[in-house]
Amino acid sequence: MRSNDTMLTVVLLGLGIYFSVLMVRGLAGYWRFHKVRPTAVLTWPGPRPAHLPYLLAMGVVSAGLAVLNGALARPFHHVYSQGVMALYFILMVPLSLRIRLGFYRDGVWADAGFLPYEQIGRLAFVESPQIVLVLLPRGSSSGSFKLPVPPSEYGAVRKVLEEKIRANVVSVEKGILGL
Repeated sequence: MRSNDTMLTVVLLGLGIYFSVLMVRGLAGYWRFHKVRPTAVLTWPGPRPAHLPYLLAMGVVSAGLAVLNGALARPFHHVYSQGVMALYFILMVPLSLRIRLGFYRDGVWADAGFLPYEQIGRLAFVESPQIVLVLLPRGSSSGSFKLPVPPSEYGAVRKVLEEKIRANVVSVEKGILGL
């Protein structure tokens, strides 16, 4: 019995820390979006997750568990971990859907966040089955930024990119072997 309590404590502490970090990162990202939103050049709503109702349901269940754990006078980390999970699914998931993807005066907002134009090292379009602009940050191995592009905006996106490259706002590195 003692080992189960220890395992539950470790798991709930881990979940509490994990979702706390997600909340801080999510709120910081939304705050940054709020600052760059007035500088929108070409934007569109991000794709809505197909499983959104399940995510919101998980938030409601977590909120119920937090209230139940609080009423039963369970340890703080039981209540906190469930409460922060509820906040994430009920608050952050819908809030993140309000972030409009696309081009802003100083950079691009993609799936991984905001990438300033001067940090774009390489870019490429992947055109099947959907159109995705893949952006690689300059001098970084932190991964790529993927920007799903609606077919109706494809021409406008190419035009904005061409203008930024021509104005030397975006300096794209040459590929290996000329690719």
